[in-house]
Amino acid sequence: MSSHADSRLSPVVLTTIVLALLLSQIPYPEWMKYAVPDWVLLVLFYWCLAIPERFGVGYAWLSGLLLDILNYSLIGLEALEKAFVGFVVIATHRRIRLYDLWQQCIIIFVLCTISIGFKLWVHNLVYGTELQLVYWQSALTTCLFWPFVYMFLRVVRHRTGTST
Repeated sequence: MSSHADSRLSPVVLTTIVLALLLSQIPYPEWMKYAVPDWVLLVLFYWCLAIPERFGVGYAWLSGLLLDILNYSLIGLEALEKAFVGFVVIATHRRIRLYDLWQQCIIIFVLCTISIGFKLWVHNLVYGTELQLVYWQSALTTCLFWPFVYMFLRVVRHRTGTST
């Protein structure tokens, strides 16, 4: 009974993804360069938990691809990372929903750490970039922002009636 129209995302979901993409492009101060939260990962994590039937791996991949284009990075690297995160969250969304926000922060930290590790591994292969401890700061700030992003998106979702 599902039609093509049922698979479309609501304007609210699309707007939050665009907002996350824009937040990722803000020129942050030099001292914050490596500690910028992964806004796109946070928004994708939320929508994969909230509406896994409508927000899938394909949307996560497309969001990552847009991030690759915006960052002039290796095409497909962010797309693969975001698709991986989307897959893991959708595959385990029932279990993750049972955890409180701080336990979800740990899951986000682990997913973000895996994503950063993968990205650094590819950059090492392609550019010879060395792994440095400073690169992992983003995983910490990303997981610390989760409760705020969750509460904000939950309010937006309920006020706009965005649901399954």
